[in-house]
Amino acid sequence: MTYRELIDLKFKKGISTYELVCRFPKEIKRVSEVALLDVPDATLREVVSGKREFDRLMGLRKRFLKK
Repeated sequence: MTYRELIDLKFKKGISTYELVCRFPKEIKRVSEVALLDVPDATLREVVSGKREFDRLMGLRKRFLKK
């Protein structure tokens, strides 16, 4: 399962994070990262502990969501 497929399911098809975890239990890390893409920047900074991980999530957001 790719990030693009998960993002399409979550944001275009409207499938909940819980449902994605149930459908793809081996992809929990990716599903949780995709769920964090919808969190506002200020909140995301508080939730994500490391700068490296924050930058990675921002890169994913920029690459796939193009907000």
